[in-house]
Amino acid sequence: MIRKGYRAPSQLVLVLAGFAVVLAAAVASVWLIRQSQDTNDRLTQALTVTNLIATMRADLRRAESGQRGFLLTGKAAYLNDYNTTRGRLLPELDKLAHLAGSEAAAETRAGALRSLIEAKLAELGKTIDLELTNRHQEALALVATDEGLALTQQIVENLEQILAEESATVDAARRSSDRTDVALFAVNLAGVVLISALAYGAFLLFQRNTRQIQASEREVRALNAELEARVAERTADLEDANAEIQRYAYVVTHDLRSPLVNIMGFTSELEALRESLFRQPAPAEAQGPPASEEDRRLVELRGDFDEAIHFIKTSIAKMDGLINAILKLSRAGRRELAVRRIDLNDLVEVIAADFRHRLKESGAELVIGELPTITSDRMALEQIISNLIDNAVKYLRRDVPGRISVKAEETPTSHRISIADNGRGIDPKDRERVFELFRRAGPQDRPGEGIGLAHARGLARRIGGALGVADNPGGGTVFTLTLSKLWMARQSASSKSASAAKGAAA
Repeated sequence: MIRKGYRAPSQLVLVLAGFAVVLAAAVASVWLIRQSQDTNDRLTQALTVTNLIATMRADLRRAESGQRGFLLTGKAAYLNDYNTTRGRLLPELDKLAHLAGSEAAAETRAGALRSLIEAKLAELGKTIDLELTNRHQEALALVATDEGLALTQQIVENLEQILAEESATVDAARRSSDRTDVALFAVNLAGVVLISALAYGAFLLFQRNTRQIQASEREVRALNAELEARVAERTADLEDANAEIQRYAYVVTHDLRSPLVNIMGFTSELEALRESLFRQPAPAEAQGPPASEEDRRLVELRGDFDEAIHFIKTSIAKMDGLINAILKLSRAGRRELAVRRIDLNDLVEVIAADFRHRLKESGAELVIGELPTITSDRMALEQIISNLIDNAVKYLRRDVPGRISVKAEETPTSHRISIADNGRGIDPKDRERVFELFRRAGPQDRPGEGIGLAHARGLARRIGGALGVADNPGGGTVFTLTLSKLWMARQSASSKSASAAKGAAA
């Protein structure tokens, strides 16, 4: 059987493995994505440098074309184009130096390239200045020295070298990106495969646990059926034993009543004999102290006779009360319960009306709170509550105004009805004793046979409840009748089934 809050080791392993796989896949994916981003950044930078180099080469050629065009034609349009292009070269060179980064080799190349470009621009500018000052032949002679061509070749070689390095960087970045993409795909595929395997394992484990739970449920149902059969068997045995006890109690009380009737008859004959023996008063009774020893003994005999007769009659009355109490318990145990909906407010009001005169005589008040409507046996509840109120009235204190309260509270499983008083209370050691048959607690200064509370507790058990007693915080006692909602529901369902069966039979 699986306990609540318990997880099998295999379930825990699967959960931990699932978390580990997801975590590992997530970490690997994040690392690979960052690697891919770094590679893309390098690739982007390399492509930007490549594009910038191509732009610088084009601008350099365009500057040379503008210079040659102005030298050959003298037109200002070539000069304007030359100046515009020249103005772009140095900023492009600064951008190239920035993109080259902080590596020593890159900085050296950028510095050398700057020197060459600045020398080339100086050479171009010098020829333009000569042309502007009408020194055309000197400008052509400067061009013919091939100084500018040499500078251009060096610039192109530097740019080609940078371009080759960036091409290598682009190729390496693309290969790295391809490897990263493959690795990322492999990680995701492995994660999917592992998670699918774990999910399949969890499914198999769930199926196994489900089969185990179903087997446990079948076992529990079988045990419940067996237990219910045993309970039904024990209940039948208890009912038979209870019925036998009730019959035994009835027979015993019936048999006890026969000799008691005989004793009562003989007691009546003894009274008649007394009348015949002592029909005339003794001389001592008529004339003062006995005159002789015989008269004195006659007076003593008559007193002893009257005392014996009184003792016998008192014992007979007590024994008759006990026999009647046993008969009452026997009849109550054999009575069929009539379960129905009962408004406890109405029931307690009816009981209170019966005690109104006694309450008025004792100067006590009975306070009835808001009581629920329940399903139970009305006669049993009347006897229980009447007995408890009767005890409360019987054992009120004389030095304080009496107060008896009837209240109720509801719990998820039961209704609790409490009868509290401010009477003389019950000693803690006697709280269970008062529920025993023919047992009473405290001073025996009130009439009673000691069967009321025993009878009340027995009735409470018959209607699916329990009866207990505790101290009242304000003094006195509190008797609490707890009635089970489950018992009420079962009785209601049983009544409905019986009614349906009768209807079907009709």
